[in-house]
Amino acid sequence: MLTQKDFTFNFVVGSLDYAFFSLGTAVASTTTLLPVFARNLGATNVEIGLIPALYYLGLSIPSLFCGIYSSRLERKLPFILKFTMLERLPYLGIALVAFFLASLSSATALGLFFLLLSVSFGGMGILTPVWMEMVGKVINPTRIGVYFALGNGIGALMGIWGSRLAELFIQRLPFARNFGYCFLLTILAMLVSFIFIALTREEKENLPPPKKEYLRTLWRIFRRDPNFRSFTIARGFLAMGVMGGAFYTVHALQSFHVPDSLIARYNAVFLVSQALSNFLWGPLGDRKGHKLVVLLGCLSILLSNIIAIISPGPSSFYFAYALFGIYWSAIWVGGIAILLDFGPREQRSAYIGLGYFLSTFPSFFTPLLGGKIAYSFGYRVLGFSPHQCGGLCSPDGSERTPGIQGIGTRLITR
Repeated sequence: MLTQKDFTFNFVVGSLDYAFFSLGTAVASTTTLLPVFARNLGATNVEIGLIPALYYLGLSIPSLFCGIYSSRLERKLPFILKFTMLERLPYLGIALVAFFLASLSSATALGLFFLLLSVSFGGMGILTPVWMEMVGKVINPTRIGVYFALGNGIGALMGIWGSRLAELFIQRLPFARNFGYCFLLTILAMLVSFIFIALTREEKENLPPPKKEYLRTLWRIFRRDPNFRSFTIARGFLAMGVMGGAFYTVHALQSFHVPDSLIARYNAVFLVSQALSNFLWGPLGDRKGHKLVVLLGCLSILLSNIIAIISPGPSSFYFAYALFGIYWSAIWVGGIAILLDFGPREQRSAYIGLGYFLSTFPSFFTPLLGGKIAYSFGYRVLGFSPHQCGGLCSPDGSERTPGIQGIGTRLITR
């Protein structure tokens, strides 16, 4: 049995692991740096939309099927240490692409960039249900929200420093060497994260025999648990409601002709708001319930989209990114922690796998749809378009009702 001393030790090393991993993903952000790198390689709007699409696809499908494997592991840590390099090492490959290939063949570099991102995101999806089950074992259940908030919050604060370095790289070095150093910073942070996760103390547990009819079990959970069903459907709509976020950066670049270095400042604002709100969401979720955190995240992304729509200049995007950061932290704290509250312990892996799949798979299509909308109608339409109304607005999209975000909010508040 793990002692209170073990729980405290795991809380510390786990938070540092999460923090350094968050630093790495903050620098190589799917919202800012990765789209700009792809754009400089000649990516189209649809190809830029492929970045978050691959992210959500990588999280969703592997999580669904790895849940059953996770339920058979008496100890999760050996599996995590073995396969976590799938999500970390591809950033070293992207750095090498930036240093040695981007200047020779941008088309080949872009193809390898997407291939390596797919491997990283797929590795993340494979590990997510196993890692979350381990967190549920080795962290005191009464401090789960604080754990996610602290790790993500410290990572975001360190990410501010990382964003400053990225800004200096982009300003002072030629393309694509400047982005190469950004990706080296990412892999360095992720390797430090690996050291801390390897220190986790985990005991073996006696598991019930795995059920052979895993897919039927998933269907029974979805059919017989209306609370879980409403939550996952709401998360799916909410995920679709953020399709415009991937294009904030490109919209600012093309519409207001801002320099690439300003993108690092946008990223810093995103990280500051994410970091500060994390320290609110964790205690709030542990005391008042993680559903409230998700609801406040819904409100934040709605306001972020509205500001992006009406933005008269590049300065307004600081507010859009700040609200986007608040949304992001709410989902990564409340949206993850709440999955550990559904269902009995012996079905936790099934709930995690199914929950991740249903809440993230729809997002594979929405950034691609967003790229097509941006190409056909412009970027402002992404923040609130007839495609997003879900029957809640007039055919011309003139009624400013909450669209997809509103559908998600209504389901979560049931």
